[in-house]
Amino acid sequence: MKPSLPQDDPNQEQRKDSLNRQQQAYQFDYESLSPLALLKDVPAVENFSSKYLAERILATSELPANMLAADSRTFLDPLDEIQDYEDFFTWLPLPGVAKIYQTDRSFAEQRLSGANPMVLRLLDASDPRAETLAQLCCLQPLFDLRKELQDKNIYIADYTGTDEHYRGPAKVAGGTYEKGRKYLPKPRAFFAWRWTGIRDRGEMTPIAIQLDPKPGSHLYTPFDPPIDWLYAKLCVQVADANHHEMSSHLGRTHLVMEPIAIVTARQLAKNHPLSLLLKPHFRFMLTNNDLARSHLIAPGGPVDELLGGTLAETMELTREACSTWSLDEFALPAELKNRGMDDPNQLPHYPYRDDGLLLWDAIETFVSGYLKFFYPTEIALAQDIELQTWAKELASDNGGKVKGMPDHIDTVEQLIAIVTTVIFTCGPQHSAVNFPQYDYMSFAANMPLAAYRDIPRITDSGTLEVITEKDILRLLPPYKRAADQLQILFILSAYRYDRLGYYDKSFRELYRMSFDEVFAGTPIQLLARQFQQNLNMAEQKIDANNQKRVIPYFALKPSLVLNSISM
Repeated sequence: MKPSLPQDDPNQEQRKDSLNRQQQAYQFDYESLSPLALLKDVPAVENFSSKYLAERILATSELPANMLAADSRTFLDPLDEIQDYEDFFTWLPLPGVAKIYQTDRSFAEQRLSGANPMVLRLLDASDPRAETLAQLCCLQPLFDLRKELQDKNIYIADYTGTDEHYRGPAKVAGGTYEKGRKYLPKPRAFFAWRWTGIRDRGEMTPIAIQLDPKPGSHLYTPFDPPIDWLYAKLCVQVADANHHEMSSHLGRTHLVMEPIAIVTARQLAKNHPLSLLLKPHFRFMLTNNDLARSHLIAPGGPVDELLGGTLAETMELTREACSTWSLDEFALPAELKNRGMDDPNQLPHYPYRDDGLLLWDAIETFVSGYLKFFYPTEIALAQDIELQTWAKELASDNGGKVKGMPDHIDTVEQLIAIVTTVIFTCGPQHSAVNFPQYDYMSFAANMPLAAYRDIPRITDSGTLEVITEKDILRLLPPYKRAADQLQILFILSAYRYDRLGYYDKSFRELYRMSFDEVFAGTPIQLLARQFQQNLNMAEQKIDANNQKRVIPYFALKPSLVLNSISM
C-alpha cells in the first residue's frame, strides 16, 4: 500500500477497476429517511472486527448485574420519591450530577459543558424573543434587563421551533406508552452571565423559563415556588434531551457524515492520500448507522419507546437537523460565531468552546501539513480527477447532497477547511455528545427522554395550575422507561475503540500494515507524531483549566476522544 494520487499511479487500469467495484458496493439509499443520502447496503469490509466486538462486550459486562440488582429491589415498587431514581445504580457508578442536578448552577452549567452544549446562544437586544423578558419585574431590582441585553449578557436556549438554527419540535404532539401519553415540552430558557460569582470568574445563571411560547404566557423564575421552578427546569431538560439525541447526536454527527464516508469509498482509490487520511475517521460508522436504523430508530425501538414524540414526529427532528446543517456553517469556529459564543472576553467560561478549539487547531495543523505535502501546487489539485469527482458527487443532489460543499476544489486551503471539519465532526464533536450521555442522561431524573405529564395549564378560574411534588414524579419516566434509558445510554457510551490522532489500530485492521509502514519515507510520520504531541499539550491545558472549573469537563480531553463515530 503506497499512497498515490491518480495522476501518479503507474497502475491506472487496476485503480479504475477497483473504483468500479467500490461504486457497485457503496450505493445510495434516498428512500429510508428521505431526502437524506444514506447507504443502501453495508459492505462486509465495514463490519465490526472481532476485536472490536470482544472489547465492546467486555466494556458493557457490568450492565446485566446492575439491572438484575435494580430489578430485584424495585421492579414491583412505584417510584414514590425522586431519590428512587438513584436506586437504578447498583453496580454501575451513580453519575455525579445526581447529587446536584436540581441546583440552578448545575442546570446552567449543562448548557455550557453538559451533554448538549450547542443550543445556548447570545440573545440580541433586537430579537423579538427579548420582549418576553419585559415580564420580569421581579428581577428589576437586581439588574437592568435592557442594559444587560445591550451589554450582551443575556443568552437563550430555544426549543420552540422558532429559532432559525433549530426549527425542531413545533409539530410534535407526543407519543404514547402503556399507561397513557408522552409529551415533549417546547420551552424557552433565558440565562444571564454574571461577572461576579465563582472564584471571581463569573457564572451563567438561569433567570426565566417560558413553557408555552404564546405571548403573555407565564414566565417561571427562580423566585417562583421551588416545585414550580424545578418543574420548569425539568421541562427544559426533556426538550434538551430530545434535541441532543435526534439533532446534535444522530443528525449532526452520524447522518451528516454518512454521505461523506460513502462518496469517499466510491470516488477515492484505497491508496489515495485523502482516503488514507479519512478512512480511520469513518471506521465502523456506516455499520453503526445501519444498526441504528434497524434497531434504535425502528418501530418499537428505544427512540420510539423512550423519546417524547411518536417515531414519525421524532424522526422529523432528525431530518430538520440534517437539512439545517452545512459543512461550512458547522465548522467549529463558524458555528460558535453564529451563536455569539465565540468571544472569551464576552463569555469567559465555555468549556465546550475552549477545549474544542484546542482540538480544532491541532487537527487543522495536521491536516494542513498532510495535504500540502501531497498537493504542493494547485496544478496537483486540478489534475487529481478522483478528488474533483469526489467533490462533485458530494455536492450533487444526485449524490451526497452535502450542503456547503463546493463541487470543485480550487485551492489546498479550501480542502484543508473541508477535511478539518469532517475529522472534527467524526472525532471530537461526536465524542462530545456521545460519551457524556452516561454522566448526564443515564440518571433519568436529570434529563428525562420524555415527559409523562403535560405543562401546567391555565384553569377555568383563570389561574395557573398548581404544581405539587407528585406532579414532578408524574412528569418523570416510570420505572421501566427509566431503566431502559439507563441501559441504552450506558451501552452507547461505555466503549472507546481508539484515540484521536493514533492510527495504528485502524490501519492494521484496514490495510494489514502499520501507519508508519504505509507512509514510510515521507514526512507524514513526523507530522503524525507532532499531531499527537499537540494533542497531548492540549490535554495538559484542559487539565489545568479543569482545576479552575467548578465542574470539570472531560468530554474533549484528547485521550478520551475517538477518531471516528465508532459507537
